Amino acid sequence: MMGRAGRPQFDDSAVAVIYVQDSKKTFYKKFLYEPFPVESSLLPVLPNHVNAEISAGTIDSKQGIVEYLSGTYLYRRLFANPNYYGLDEDSEESMLKFISQIVDGSVSELLESECIHVDSENDIIGPTAFGRIASVYYLQHETIRFLVKTLHSGCTVEQMLKALTDVPEYAEIPVRHNEDLINTELQKKLRVRFSTSVMGTSACKAHLLFQAHFMRTLLPTDYRTDLKSVLDQCIRILQAMREMTRLKNWLSATINIVLLQQMCHSARWHDDHPLLCLPHLNYEDARSLGDHLTIPQLQNLLEVEKSTSSEDVKLQKRAFKMFRECTRLDETHMKEVLKALCHWPIANVRTMQFVDSEGGILDLEEEREVRVKAGDVYKLRIVMERVGPAKNNSQMHLPQWPKPKQAGWIIIVGREFNDQILNTTTVVGSHSTRSTAKLDIRIPAAKGKHSLSVYILSDCYLGIDQEYTLRLDVS
Repeated sequence: MMGRAGRPQFDDSAVAVIYVQDSKKTFYKKFLYEPFPVESSLLPVLPNHVNAEISAGTIDSKQGIVEYLSGTYLYRRLFANPNYYGLDEDSEESMLKFISQIVDGSVSELLESECIHVDSENDIIGPTAFGRIASVYYLQHETIRFLVKTLHSGCTVEQMLKALTDVPEYAEIPVRHNEDLINTELQKKLRVRFSTSVMGTSACKAHLLFQAHFMRTLLPTDYRTDLKSVLDQCIRILQAMREMTRLKNWLSATINIVLLQQMCHSARWHDDHPLLCLPHLNYEDARSLGDHLTIPQLQNLLEVEKSTSSEDVKLQKRAFKMFRECTRLDETHMKEVLKALCHWPIANVRTMQFVDSEGGILDLEEEREVRVKAGDVYKLRIVMERVGPAKNNSQMHLPQWPKPKQAGWIIIVGREFNDQILNTTTVVGSHSTRSTAKLDIRIPAAKGKHSLSVYILSDCYLGIDQEYTLRLDVS
């Protein structure tokens, strides 16, 4: 009201008159003329801060947590305004008791979330692998607790999506007035349905937003803003989920998380026709080009690898001939599809080798058996080369994703028969055409015939993954 007094750019001064009961006059004068105290918001999220400090190694005991608290704004305000924080007394004894309670409470919460371990004899607190994951990916400890209980070795992509949208990080997605009705109408266009009773929840809305993203459904303005917020957070949560399944050595669950990550970047379901990731192609066009034709296969048919750019005359002639015969695209759209095909990465595995502890090299070829020693650790060395028009440019070409990104690869080595991971690594996108991945692989102790599966998965593109089978004769 006082801000509205006077006419902007006209009056030099103004008067605001506030009429109140005489008993409230002193309160309002104090409110207007004295600075309003700002209280600490640390208390509800203290366990997350404590977990980060434990993971960093700056706190290793309960006394360390007390010392950490003594340097916070919460500690100052606790003595200045104890009633705000739920203390009935402001005596030193009650303050110390309260601090002890919040320290014990934080430790108990983190123990329940499996983020820390406590050596009660020596009063030493240390981080667990899950606690480090929460710290690295800025996740709430409640998220780790939820994922530990929810994820299992047989999780499908759809179950991973449900777990993703149920995490506490998405509890702050706003559900505005009447949006439960909008959600009910929206889900009629989507694949996975929910009961009407949950239409007003943030988790349900987040799930619907992801589905709309995968189906490229037109959304209202507010929903587009919410979708951007949802996508901004999803990759770090998915990376944390992948780290957790990796710790459990769950092969299929880890691969499904990578698929979900590709879906988020590509804005398609993993079982959609592969060519739908390209611009302007509808389902009929994709089917006409080939029922099960993938983008690498289409690149191969058009000999994209031999071209230098989408402006190559011979390439355009081949591509436009095929598009005219099989699709309803006009020439402008044909050029954009061809441009996308030229941006899509083409990665060839040049060499795959085992290096033993003495430096001996075994060349690996798919389906060719190699003899290795039981129980030994070999270094698997994979040399990949980018070819084609985009060989010097690893920039991701996915317009549906709101941020720029360098496209990379996730390499997983495992055994399908027991769904176990042996090792994983990542290959980060760069301007170099060649990249080398190295993984330590322990050979099974049991002698005989064994097979390992090597998965080379894109961290953003759907439909360009590669799989190799290595045959081992363990002696």
